[in-house]
Amino acid sequence: MTNRRELALILFFSLAAALRVFIFSAGFPFFSNIDEDLHFDVIMQYSHARLPRSFDLLKEETLEWIVPYASPEFLATPDQFPGAKFPPPLWKQSPAEAAPELAATKAAWSTEINFESSQPPLYYALASVWWRIGQRIGLTGIQSLYWIRFLNVPLIAIVVWLGYVTARTIAPERVDLRIGVPMLLAFIPQNVFYAMNNDVLSPICFGALFLCVWQWLRAKTPGFSLGALTGLAIAATYLTKLSNLPLIAVALVAIIGKLFSNMRQRPSAGLMALAALILCAAIPVVSWMIWTKYQFGDLTGSGTKITLLGWTRKPFADWLHHPIFTSRGFWVFWSELITNFWRGEVRWHGRPLSWQVTDGFYAISSLVVLGAAIIGLRKRAGFSTFQRQAIGIATLSFVTSVGFLALLSIQFDFGSCINPSRGHPYFTSGRLLSGALIPFALLYVYGVSSLLRRVSAVLPLVVLGAIVVFVTTSEVLINRVVFASEHNWFHR
Repeated sequence: MTNRRELALILFFSLAAALRVFIFSAGFPFFSNIDEDLHFDVIMQYSHARLPRSFDLLKEETLEWIVPYASPEFLATPDQFPGAKFPPPLWKQSPAEAAPELAATKAAWSTEINFESSQPPLYYALASVWWRIGQRIGLTGIQSLYWIRFLNVPLIAIVVWLGYVTARTIAPERVDLRIGVPMLLAFIPQNVFYAMNNDVLSPICFGALFLCVWQWLRAKTPGFSLGALTGLAIAATYLTKLSNLPLIAVALVAIIGKLFSNMRQRPSAGLMALAALILCAAIPVVSWMIWTKYQFGDLTGSGTKITLLGWTRKPFADWLHHPIFTSRGFWVFWSELITNFWRGEVRWHGRPLSWQVTDGFYAISSLVVLGAAIIGLRKRAGFSTFQRQAIGIATLSFVTSVGFLALLSIQFDFGSCINPSRGHPYFTSGRLLSGALIPFALLYVYGVSSLLRRVSAVLPLVVLGAIVVFVTTSEVLINRVVFASEHNWFHR
């Protein structure tokens, strides 16, 4: 494949991903069950250059947007309303008609505490600027809300390009990776990209850090600029989402391991780069930690949140009694987490937007492919040391992120919390793995290639193409119901 044709194909994948995110973002009404109202509340505060200082109730200004535009279709069912039919949107009714329902809806939303208030600031700062741009160009009402969602359109296109650059950097001679990785990223049906939330920025930030790690692995003597860029990427990854911490840890281990190896031969090699990395990462990260400690009581802001949610830490001796250590419990954790990672967690009429066939495919294929990737690395099949290190770090990044959620699952008694709960004590929010999206795509495509490349060099791409068609078709069939909603952008 010529370079020009390949770039055209990657551009097509990026545009297809952007179009998909635009259509589905417009198809879903507000405010989805994945805490979209809480994220919007934080965005509103940042838009006034005001950082949250505690876990408060939703702000009055936020309620003025939520109450008229929120749809009951995510968690309620039609039979809960007169005539077994959802009422028309409040923003389409006259003030006199809507007044009683507006008052009742506001009373219901006014009791909600914003547990996202202590989240790192990067996404909210970006989204608040984007929101202000929308207002400057004249967007109002429901269009102004959708404008914030449409920020995800350029973000997903960037994710696809980062996936391509990553695959090309690691294995420029492998067309299956160069094409397969961005193709999978373009069509993975994760509905977290159809809502306002800080998870959508994680793949970009860690994707940039991922690329920096490869430069450390390749460089004989890393320079100051590489150290500075890596430090900034670490800071951006941390300041986007705290669940990215395992990914940062893996990146740092890889960088430090490579640096120590160089220093044994040239003691001064890389010290300036390391100093730049520490400086550029520490200043923004430590500054945010100090702010969080001062405002929320601890360095991450999670202590008070855990208390408000009613969670308590279990004694270490009780950790091993968790059901995740049984075969059935492990499968429940893995299957729910990986299906949520592939397709998301949005509910419709109180039920997940899912299909048992595709859910089974996500859980089983991911486990098989992960095993194939690990076996392929052990066999050293046609890859250089650098390439095996890169695939190994991608695999370790994803596995460590999954392990982090398993650790959170076993160490808490979740009290009266709904999800996770005492009866179902599993952290299975797949969106918390969003930072590992590019590493996952890399190891998934590599695993498919490990299984099929011996049969034919083009067979992996054919199979990946079939997978993309399958998951895209299922996404359309599963989510088509939302396009009939009177609350969405198409019915404005």
